[in-house]
Amino acid sequence: MAIEEKGMLSPFTLFTSIITGAFFPLLGSFFAKIAVPSIDIYWTGVILTSLGGFLTHYFLAHTIHDLYHMKIEERVTLSKTALKILFVVTAAILLFIAFYLTYYTGWPVLAFAFIGAIASMYAEGLIHHESQMAIGAMFLVIGSFYVQLGYSMNGNVGDVFGETKAWVECILLSLFAFFSQYGWLLFYRLDDYGWSTRKRNESILITKIGLIFLVALFALHTL
Repeated sequence: MAIEEKGMLSPFTLFTSIITGAFFPLLGSFFAKIAVPSIDIYWTGVILTSLGGFLTHYFLAHTIHDLYHMKIEERVTLSKTALKILFVVTAAILLFIAFYLTYYTGWPVLAFAFIGAIASMYAEGLIHHESQMAIGAMFLVIGSFYVQLGYSMNGNVGDVFGETKAWVECILLSLFAFFSQYGWLLFYRLDDYGWSTRKRNESILITKIGLIFLVALFALHTL
């Protein structure tokens, strides 16, 4: 199957969902140990947030995306019935993961999970803006970071958010995720903008802005 194909069953869709959906949570999880060295890595949390990110980015987002877009353009995907069933099953699994992690790490996980999931449902008929998936990536980092701190601090929300410097660093890291994902999505949709040179340059600049926040993070961490 050609990599230029669009739709859930496209190899491009699968591979980009693995990288974006699974690796942004890993970024947040492992950074938590760097930001607060005294905590122990909560491996169950690492696995579940990474799995949840992938399920959200690939199954939750793309079932909705294909349902709306199959009447607009040809896509390599499943039938409407199969997509709807897959959406419901995925939503149920994600709810289980969210409530499980909430039980062990505190209520903010549920809030971060809902924000990320809603933002990721990116398709015609919904808000349909490139920033949606970028917000989803941002909260994959924030949510996975919180899970690590929350577990180590027995779900005591006050103690978790008391790590002020660590949270400022996490926000900088999440902004790096936001801008890198936002710029990529603009570039991906250049055909929708008529291959505009202006839009291409905007996407490059937005992607590069993410580096500013990454540098700021490391600068702050050295203080």
